Amino acid sequence: MCKSEKNKRQDFVWSLGGVLAVALLGVATVRAEQTNQASARELFVKNCAVCHSQDGTARTPFAKKLGVKDLSQSKLTEAQIVQQILDGRQEGQGASKMPAFKDKLSREEIASLVTTVKEFRK
Repeated sequence: MCKSEKNKRQDFVWSLGGVLAVALLGVATVRAEQTNQASARELFVKNCAVCHSQDGTARTPFAKKLGVKDLSQSKLTEAQIVQQILDGRQEGQGASKMPAFKDKLSREEIASLVTTVKEFRK
């Protein structure tokens, strides 16, 4: 085999390896995104669904009693959602309407909740 044929084969093998690497990276990225979405959903269910319900429509006994907002109707910006998750929500008399999560959740967890909350919008 001449040197140029050998180089062509090596180039082909390297390019094939590159294609496989890109494909595997793509699969890993999709799986990571699916895992992140699933864990964000679990986080919502664990911390928020008691009042906001699993589908965000606030159809729970607590929601009715406390006047919890239907997240599918929310018009809040991402910054406002983050602020409410961090600081909670207070009634006019200062009583807590929604607990603060700033000491309970990481920034990454809060960011994932923002994404989840926005997914409920119609």
